[in-house]
Formats: sequence, C-alpha cells, structure tokens
Amino acid sequence: MNNTAAILARFIDAIRFEDIPQELVDEAKRLLMDSLGCAMAGGCTQKGQIALTFAGSYSSPAEATIIGAREKAPAPLASFVNGELLNAMDYEALCAPSGHITPYVLAAPLALAECKNASGKDLISAIVISHEIAQRVSAGLVIPSQLSKKTLEKGISLQLPIHGYGMNIFGGIAGAAKTAGLTAEQIEHAFGIGAAMCPVPTLLQFAETVPASMSKFSPSGWISQAAVTAVLLAELGYTGVRNVLDSEFAFWKSFAATGWNPEVVLAGLGKVWFLLDALSYKKYPCCGAMHGHLDIFRSIIDKFALEPRDIKELNIVVNLLGELALWKNRTIENQIDAQFSTAYVFAAAAYRIEAGPRWLEKEAYESPSVAEFMKRINVFTPATSRYDERRSAVEVVVRDKDTKKETSYTEKDVRPVSGLMNDQELYTKFERNAAHLLSRQEIAQALKAILSLEELENVSHLMRHLRKPMLLTSVSS
Repeated sequence: MNNTAAILARFIDAIRFEDIPQELVDEAKRLLMDSLGCAMAGGCTQKGQIALTFAGSYSSPAEATIIGAREKAPAPLASFVNGELLNAMDYEALCAPSGHITPYVLAAPLALAECKNASGKDLISAIVISHEIAQRVSAGLVIPSQLSKKTLEKGISLQLPIHGYGMNIFGGIAGAAKTAGLTAEQIEHAFGIGAAMCPVPTLLQFAETVPASMSKFSPSGWISQAAVTAVLLAELGYTGVRNVLDSEFAFWKSFAATGWNPEVVLAGLGKVWFLLDALSYKKYPCCGAMHGHLDIFRSIIDKFALEPRDIKELNIVVNLLGELALWKNRTIENQIDAQFSTAYVFAAAAYRIEAGPRWLEKEAYESPSVAEFMKRINVFTPATSRYDERRSAVEVVVRDKDTKKETSYTEKDVRPVSGLMNDQELYTKFERNAAHLLSRQEIAQALKAILSLEELENVSHLMRHLRKPMLLTSVSS
C-alpha cells in the first residue's frame, strides 16, 4: 500500500538511530532536557497537582515513571500525568508550524521506552520521529475558515495557525510505536486506532473563554494516554482503519479541516527534518507570541534601570492573537489566565518576578501592585483603531518625578535583542524548574544522564533521577 499512513509507517519502522544526523541527536537531548524541566515545574501548578492526585487513584502494574512521584504507574497513566505536567506552565518549547507539539508527543514514547527497557538511543530516535510525524501531519492539514474570528473594530478575520492539537496523536503514536518495536503494519493500525480516539478541535473555544480552563487547547495528558493505548492495542492485534489519512472519509474530514495535502507531508521524508528549523525554546512561562516583546521590554528596563514606579505608560503592539479574549483578559483568576494575559505577563516582567514557577504563584497574579501596573499597559494589534499611530513594537514612557519631563524608550534603544536561548541558559532554566524537587547534586546527575543519553543502555537509568516524592499542597489555585 502506498497511502500516506502506510508510507509513514514504513519510514518509522525502518529508520535507525544511525540514520539521524548528529545535530538532530543533540537537539533532541536539548529538547528532552527543557521538557523534563518544564514537567518538574509543572508539578507546582494546580493543573499539575490535580494530575498527580489523579494518579493516586490507580496502582499496578508499576511500568513507567511519573515525574515527581514516588512510585511508578501503568504506562498509559504515566503518559497522562506527564503529558499534563509538560504543558502545565506553558513553558515548553514551540515547534512550527502548529506551535505546541512536545507535550502531546513526548510523554507516550517516554513511558513505553521505560516500560520496554529501551536504550537511550531508542528514546532519542523516538523523540525525533514523534516530532517529525506530528509536524508533517500538521503541515498537511488545511485549516478551516469557519474556525476564525472577526475582530470588532476593523472586522479583520483572525485565523489561527492550527485549530486543534488532537492531530499530534499521530506523533505520539509514531514515537511510542518505535520504542515498542511495532511492525509497519501494526503502526498503520495504531494510527487508525488513535484517529478514532482523537478529540475534536477546541483551540478557538479555549482562546475565547474567560476564565481559562485547565483542558486548554486539548488535554495533552489525554492525547498522550490515547497514543500509548493505541500502540498497546495494536501490539495485541486490535485493528484500526489502515488508510486513515487519505481515504474518502479520512481523518482530516473528521478533524474539521477543509483539505489535506499528502505531498506536503511526504516531501523530503527522512532527508529534511522539521525539528532542526522549527524549534524555539521559551524564556517565559506564557504564550510564545509575547516573548519577543518581553525580551525588548526586559532589555529596556535593565539598560535604563527602570522600576515600575518610573514607568508612566507601556505601549505594546502585538499580532492579532492580542484580540482573543484570553490575551485581552485583565482579571486573573487562575494560573492559565496568567499564562495568556498580555497585560499580566508584562506587569510580572516589570516587577522582575523570576521567570518560571514564581510567575504563576497566586501571590504574584493576585498582587495589588501588579494589578495596578496592568492599568498602565496599552495593547495594540492590527485590528485596533489606533494601530497606525504606533511606530514601535514596545514603547516605555517614563516621567521624571522632579522635572515631569517624559522620555520614551523603544526597541531602537536596545537593539539588537536576541530571543534565542543558548545551552547555558537552558541549563539554568532546567535547574530553576527542578529546584523545588531535586537537590543540586540530583539536578547535576539528571543533567548528566540527559546529555549522555545515547550512552545509556536503559532509559530507566535516566528516569530514576526524576522519581522522587513531591509534596502535594492543596489543589486550590
């Protein structure tokens, strides 16, 4: 068979660690390090704590590690909890074209790699494959125009780059199937099973609902659990639709897409790797669309030693995402609200709250001083009436308390500003995210295991560093 699912299945079955370029191996380890750190920090959130509490409802068999928990759990359950932890802070890496991929595709191969006693090389291969397949399937979908929003002032149509994250289930299945050693035929069946379990696309519903929900764009825990379940069922002989991507009533139709481009999905397969060109790491636990502006703002206040009291007004020009309800929201009721409110994240930056778990602490997002500063922030988008008046992405207006003279600082005063994170910055982010869970020595041991992953004979040698009791506090926000 030469349909898309069959071709992808044969590719997954055939590829070996030795086929993967060294730079991609290195990037996979960086991505794993960043993601595991985000998962450990995710245990500080209400969303993460609920997932960890949920795991206590189940027991044997002890197959895979739940990050931050004492005992192992069945692989599907470990996938669910770890998937939730990975996205709990909105701090994980972004992958084009759709953005959030890692929380949906990493937890499943991670659980089965440990369950099946896979090697570090096997896990690296699975990480690369899971992201590659998810990115390719996403690129092949034509996003439906009916899932868009008309902005109020100018009537501009806002079209998101993707309308739901359920399609990432194919990436999770691909990575998990690789670690489980499924045949190409079994992988085809797993794709069909997973497609039948895929949730409906709800991204715009999430973005337009205030206060925000913990299920977010689509629950990364459920999609991770479904991926493991699909692989384990296919391994046992359970069948799914094999031509699930190209048939007359294919996945893209049930996923509410308006078209499917298999030639895009298959172009350069095994030769061109999406992960090398489409991956970015987050400095801040919030929507990635605001990160470039946050870098500029932080550079301005650091260079000119500005405190919140010095700033009369902050003007920000963001893209059309700023028109969505969660981005416009200034009433912060929970940690998810705090991750998407444009005004809140800039207020947190103004007070130099340490980027990481502290940004999402109740003490921070309920702070009266932070709330007061939010009133001084003006957000513009291409859809606002005063947009054409703006000439800078970020403008910080400062009034001298003695002379009353006003001075404006913009990105021109701090260029160039880089949003890229180097290795040392990623190590520091990992250490900060893990600090509530691991000692300095344990952090160093975990980092060593990740950075030498291809040398590990068994993935469990890595996962044991992440399995430690986490003190669960109340699940109140």
